[in-house]
Amino acid sequence: MSKLYVTYFIAQPHKIGHRMERNSANIRSEFPVTDGDRIANSQRQAVHEFIDSQQDAKEFKTFIEIPERKSSKWLQLAEAIKSCQDNNATLVIAELGTLTNNEAFSQLLLQSGVPFYCCDQPFVNLVILEALSKHAQVQRKLHGQLIREGLKMTSAKSGNPNAAEVISKVNKPKIDVAIVFADLLQPIISTYKRKGFSQRQMVKTLNEEGFTAPEGGKWVLSQLQKVLDRVRLNEVSREVRALIEQLRTDAQTEQQIADEFNNKGISSLKRTSWDEAQVKKLISRLDQIRDIELINKFVLDLLPLLHEYRNRGLSAVDILAEFDKAGLTIRQEQTEAVA
Repeated sequence: MSKLYVTYFIAQPHKIGHRMERNSANIRSEFPVTDGDRIANSQRQAVHEFIDSQQDAKEFKTFIEIPERKSSKWLQLAEAIKSCQDNNATLVIAELGTLTNNEAFSQLLLQSGVPFYCCDQPFVNLVILEALSKHAQVQRKLHGQLIREGLKMTSAKSGNPNAAEVISKVNKPKIDVAIVFADLLQPIISTYKRKGFSQRQMVKTLNEEGFTAPEGGKWVLSQLQKVLDRVRLNEVSREVRALIEQLRTDAQTEQQIADEFNNKGISSLKRTSWDEAQVKKLISRLDQIRDIELINKFVLDLLPLLHEYRNRGLSAVDILAEFDKAGLTIRQEQTEAVA
């Protein structure tokens, strides 16, 4: 008996209007662009390669979401999930992208409980998706709280002497997302570099293949250059992580660390030699990566406990008491955000 798969695509918003075709007489004909025309070839290929790799697999039905139809509220995803439930099928998502941050999208998948596979992020399953979704909810809530704190502290006449600190805290969730986005895009960038693509060719290909820019929409050169800088900083940070931690343990200054990197022939972030400013930037990125890893590990470790407490019908106060017994110090508002 064949194993059924329901495929789900998100159409490219920039492929609109009409497509042109030529016949044998070299006469151009114009056709309206259908939903199917708006699926990136890379998405089709990824889905077909996955299904072809499965034993006795059969593509049962296909659903295409149209991003411009904002009133749809992921109607096609809901239909795809229902089709999976009715036919005991697995959902194949062509491109998940940054939709783990979209609460409505994530909750539809989580509440359904249907098995799914994401072609662009195969490591994401129900457990990982729930962790990422909870993390995004906490970050949104903290972001709003910090903005409100900043507004309270701001004086319309004299300005805010604490602005730098508050703005830094407010921007942290956005910076964390940008770092993770660069990590997800790194394999694609590496492929483009191996093919010898220029930066403009990369922009063109990213748009043609349906990859959205960091904050949505089409890519432009300046956005790509920022992501390339983040990718480079992430790569170098991880390459020298052990060494820089050892040098920091030895109480080396930023300039001494820069001299050590230059002596060892480690490639710098710029075309110049390592200097104090580059080392400070590198250390800051390592601290950011460590924070991201810690909070993600914390959320993943916490999820089984939260499931158990929820099944037992415990209140937020009871959950806090359980955490205290386990030696966890968590403020009540944090518990309510992830419970």
